[in-house]
Amino acid sequence: MKRTILIIVSIFAAVAAFAAGSGGGGGGGRSGGSGSSSASTGPTSALDWYNVGFTASNQGRYDEAIQDFTTAISLKGDYAEAYNMLGFSTRKKGDVSKAFGYYETALKLKPNFPEAREYYGEAWLQQGNLAKAVQQYIILEKAGNKNAKELLEKISDFVNQS
Repeated sequence: MKRTILIIVSIFAAVAAFAAGSGGGGGGGRSGGSGSSSASTGPTSALDWYNVGFTASNQGRYDEAIQDFTTAISLKGDYAEAYNMLGFSTRKKGDVSKAFGYYETALKLKPNFPEAREYYGEAWLQQGNLAKAVQQYIILEKAGNKNAKELLEKISDFVNQS
C-alpha cells in the first residue's frame, strides 16, 4: 500500500513539474517555483526532486533525471541516494567515467549503501574491469545483501559474453 501511494505521489509530482514547465529546452521550466501562486505547483524539497528524477530515470529520460538529482543535491548536499541515482542516470547516458565520482560520493556518505555498491560494480563491468566488479560483489555478499545476487547475475553475463 505504501509503495502504491509513493508511486502515485511520484506520478503527480512528475505531472506537476511537466505542467509547470514550458516543455521546451533549457530546463528553465522544471523549477516549479517561478509562479506567483500561493499553492506549490512543483517539487520544492530535495525529496520531491529526487522522486521526480527517479520517475524520469525509470522512464529513460536521463537528461531530465540528471537535472532533478542535481537539484536535489543542491538542496541537500549529503543526499547519498540522489548521488547514487545521478551516477546511474549519468552511466545510462554513456558517461561511465563521470558516474564513478557520483557512486564514490554516495558510498562516502553511506558506506553500507547496497544499491550504490551494485551500480558501482555494474559501472566497473562497463569499463571491462571484472576484478573491481567482483570486489563490490564480495562486499555485498559479506553483508548478506540481496543486491549481491543481482550483481552476480551481471558478472555472470559479462563473463559469458567474453
